[in-house]
Amino acid sequence: MRPDLSVVLPVHNQADHIADLLGRYARAFNKKNWEIILVPNACRDNSPTLCRQIAVRYPFIRVVETHQGGWGLAVHAGLRKARGKFLCYTNSARTDPQTITRLFEKFKKNPEGLMKVHRRWRGNLLREGGSWLYNLECRWLLGLGTWDVNGTPKILSAELFGKLSIRSRGDFWDAELLSQCRRLKIPVSEMPLEGWARHGGKSLMSLKSAWRLYREPFRFFMNQGLRNRW
Repeated sequence: MRPDLSVVLPVHNQADHIADLLGRYARAFNKKNWEIILVPNACRDNSPTLCRQIAVRYPFIRVVETHQGGWGLAVHAGLRKARGKFLCYTNSARTDPQTITRLFEKFKKNPEGLMKVHRRWRGNLLREGGSWLYNLECRWLLGLGTWDVNGTPKILSAELFGKLSIRSRGDFWDAELLSQCRRLKIPVSEMPLEGWARHGGKSLMSLKSAWRLYREPFRFFMNQGLRNRW
């Protein structure tokens, strides 16, 4: 039977908490016609081994491993292997399964569009300021209407995903997704999310990666965003 929803969870060096986290996901989704796709990517710990061990215990969990790093690469790899009618992807280090359940219930009211969360507070003034700057870039250069471009979970139909052609394999993946939805006039809805926290591990965002992220909207705008906007 085709799953109603495929949930893609990229995993990167999360051996310290991934077993407990996936146990919570398995208990929450056990009675649903959903599947979970774990995507260990460029891990330097035993996260891939733990993911495979957990997948053996639960038939609705699959593992798609990539040896290259990159948020967009991991998301894309998981979505391409997904079998569900609807697709979800999210940051596994900071998403509770209940958030996905709530978001999917709202998404089903308008399944032709894209549904995402809008994080109200990231718990850190520096990260909050950096995120505001990036979202301002995306609004100004790409015409995006959200103040949380990278907010996950995001849910869309497999049919819609098949119409998209997202080239980014890094952190710009989400902005490119929203830009293509804008171009195709796909409605984007948001669910406010407050009080979220990391389950474990450390954020991968450094000054170097932040600079690369801030640079991408300009590159996209000059390469194709300019002609798509007007």
